[in-house]
Amino acid sequence: MRYRVLGALELWDGERWTTLGPAKWRMLLAVLLCHANRTVPAERLLDELWGEGQAPQSAAKLLQTYVSRLRQSLGDASGQALITDKQGYKAHGYRLAVEAADFDAHRFEQLVEEGRRGLDRDAESPEDAAERLREALVMWRGTPYTDVPATPSVEAETTRLGELRLQAVDARIDADLRCGRHTDVLGELEALTAEHPYREGLRGRLMLALYRSGRQADALAAYRDLHRLLAEDLGVEPIPPVQRLQQQILTADAALLAPPAPRKEEKPATPAMRRAAARGPRQLPPASQAFTGRHGEVAVIQALLNQSDQGDQGAQGDDGDHEGRGNPGDQSGPVVIAAIDGTGGVGKSTLAIHAAHQLAERFPDGQLYVDLHGTTAGLSPLEPAEVLGRFLRALGVDGSSVPGDTDEASAQFRSLVAGRRLLVILDNAASVDQVRPLLPAGPDCAALVTSREMLTTLEGATHLHLDVLPHDQAVALLERIVGVERVRAERAEAEEITRLCGRLPLALRIAGARLAARPAWPLRTLVAKLTDARGRLDELRFGDLAVRTSFEVSYDAFRLGGRSDDADAVRAFRLLSVVPGQDVSVPVAAALLDQSADRTENALERLVDAQLLESPDSVRYHMHDLLRLFASERAEQEEPEAEPAAALERAMSAYVATTQRAVALLDPRRPWPRHPVEGTVIPLRDHTEAEAWLKAEAGNLVAAVAHAVTQSDALARLGIRLAQALQWFLYPRAHAQDLQTVNELAIGAARRLGDLESQAWALDHLSGAHWLQHSYDEMRATLESALEIWRAIGHPRGEQRSLCNLADALSELGLFEEAIAVQRRQLALARDTGDLAAEVIGLGNLGRAHRGLGHSEDALTCFKESLEHARRTGDVHHQGFAMYEIGITYMEQGKFPEGRAHLDEALPVWQRPGTYESWRGHTWSGLFPACMTLQMGPGPH
Repeated sequence: MRYRVLGALELWDGERWTTLGPAKWRMLLAVLLCHANRTVPAERLLDELWGEGQAPQSAAKLLQTYVSRLRQSLGDASGQALITDKQGYKAHGYRLAVEAADFDAHRFEQLVEEGRRGLDRDAESPEDAAERLREALVMWRGTPYTDVPATPSVEAETTRLGELRLQAVDARIDADLRCGRHTDVLGELEALTAEHPYREGLRGRLMLALYRSGRQADALAAYRDLHRLLAEDLGVEPIPPVQRLQQQILTADAALLAPPAPRKEEKPATPAMRRAAARGPRQLPPASQAFTGRHGEVAVIQALLNQSDQGDQGAQGDDGDHEGRGNPGDQSGPVVIAAIDGTGGVGKSTLAIHAAHQLAERFPDGQLYVDLHGTTAGLSPLEPAEVLGRFLRALGVDGSSVPGDTDEASAQFRSLVAGRRLLVILDNAASVDQVRPLLPAGPDCAALVTSREMLTTLEGATHLHLDVLPHDQAVALLERIVGVERVRAERAEAEEITRLCGRLPLALRIAGARLAARPAWPLRTLVAKLTDARGRLDELRFGDLAVRTSFEVSYDAFRLGGRSDDADAVRAFRLLSVVPGQDVSVPVAAALLDQSADRTENALERLVDAQLLESPDSVRYHMHDLLRLFASERAEQEEPEAEPAAALERAMSAYVATTQRAVALLDPRRPWPRHPVEGTVIPLRDHTEAEAWLKAEAGNLVAAVAHAVTQSDALARLGIRLAQALQWFLYPRAHAQDLQTVNELAIGAARRLGDLESQAWALDHLSGAHWLQHSYDEMRATLESALEIWRAIGHPRGEQRSLCNLADALSELGLFEEAIAVQRRQLALARDTGDLAAEVIGLGNLGRAHRGLGHSEDALTCFKESLEHARRTGDVHHQGFAMYEIGITYMEQGKFPEGRAHLDEALPVWQRPGTYESWRGHTWSGLFPACMTLQMGPGPH
């Protein structure tokens, strides 16, 4: 079995490259390939596939099932390739036996090592080294493991291979420079140094290439840029070899002169070649003048299509006619195919046409281009027979001789182009079935295919997924269209436009075109128009370009589709727009849609295939901002009037109910939930799973509060309940800003609803955010407002809590006598109601206030009584508090052995998982000076 991972994960089944279907199978195979020929323990595989400590109870059996299915896919019934290593009778782990020649990552490393050795030997001609490195780099088809959900091993291996690829590129450029090909590598070096500004070796090669190209001033400017960058960002000088190179350039050192470039054997232009050049079609549309960035993607396409150049030794007959790489019936390899996929408006066609123009001279027999209308509004996809007719006529076939049958026309097309060097661009493809008949078969030909969907079953294709532009390239695109000076004069506004356009090239082109057509407009004018989310898609329309129209084609394919699950997919697309946050998990989406998790996941995966949704891993899904606006429009127009709000309420109920369950698991002592919410509860078994879920969803939960409190009364109440529940996750972990945000939102919503109790709880919880930020005056004011409400509604429990917190604030402000008075009021309330747990906390606060006044014996009395009550209630947490405070007080009295004994008892409490991080730092800061005092004795240190 052969494997490819330098791009999508693919297997060679003896006839073609194929992919594995389910994500977990791909993850398993990927992890085994990352550790090829080494045993991976089963426990490690469970952590890789489900996350550390998050594997379900059935995971071990599921792993065995996945291994069995993977063996079937590998044709490994005997277990000779995927080997089970056992300890006794049980499977200890699994090992994938892989030959280096059968694994592109291992073969890549071998070739890179051979190339490096060739350079290290400093042979007279580095041509062999350059050839080995080029051969290695051609193997790359994109980001390694690009279709595999992230696991620790896959992420680490992707990073390692990416670094090795960059080193290989550097070494290949070094070899080219030694061969005198400085002009050939100049453009590549400029792109690489822009992408990797801190790689000093690359900058040195750029300086050398510039100097050898007669651009001494530019070479020295490149050095100055590097020097300034390193000094400002890192405070260091360039490495010595680069400094020496600058001096050599300044002195015009003869050692820098380029060696003579190796001469290529040029073949005489035969009559056949001249006839081919004369008749070859040149159908490429004009390249975009605004094309920007995409350096890595262009390099991948160039490297791939260069394969059709490798080993072109072209036989010649006695009459000198050029016969390509052999007779049509004697082909030496498959046609090279690059398939580019991505969402609508991401720039697939622009990239393909740009790359085709750069490669055109390598295909002297012509370039064929067709827009297949796979996703063109108002047009049906072209039939392959119609396209073949166009191609055959362009190649000189009389119209009357063009077969009407698709298979016959396809065969004639392949025969006609056999032996020629021809590039075919199939733009905007609808499906693999539309593309297959249009592909040439000769190894001297190549094809570029663009499609919104990933054409995974297109045999022999290398897949390149196109994402939105990086931030700097998005701004650069605006500069190309609008003008550099205009954009740089309003840099902040330009960056805001790129954000509002979601860095989608189509949206940026439209925004740029509108600004270019209105030279008097400041950029802030367009920012103001785009800021209104409801009208943004209306603004992103200019001439014949419209973002909404681009999205409609993909959406309508589902809305009008004939598959049984199309209705699920289109409904999921619409309703996902109502869920706030960056992403959504399958269980939350299932609650939103009110259907099973399996059915929901199938609908979401259909949307991922159509590029209407993104899935960075196998459990979470993300929608582009502009697609979300489009989906929201469709939900408003096509869903029943009450359904979007009902769906959001289902999702919010799931968030609240699960958060309440999670915080109850994190802190079982707390009587939760205070206001239980009915809704789908995502299964969480223990403290670890609760912590992991809350961490993963934290950003979404805060966004959910912010969104819900602006909606209907029912949703606002859910937002308030969610804020209340989040208190017991955010506060112990010292997430002060999020805690402040959700409680300020809850206060506003509670005031609007006239819910005094919720308003008071939110004020009390907000005081915790102020405490974490050491804003004790704000904390005092907030708690005094809460106390007014507690007393007005007659809520002694809430009043006790706020009095405790107010005493804390007063102590921090140094107002110890006021703190004692407040705390005594709280203790009186606690004793009247028989609330022993509240006494535990109040006595601790009272003791700290006494200690602040220097009343250490009164403080010890309070702390010891608090410890006794905490032991009676089984409150280990506050036992730790009390022992800590007793220990510190004894230390201050100079009673070091007694202090040490209590601190030793307190220490294990703060080492327990889930201990309040907000108190942990405070406690360690007290323990450390106390221990120093114990060791060194009293007095200044």
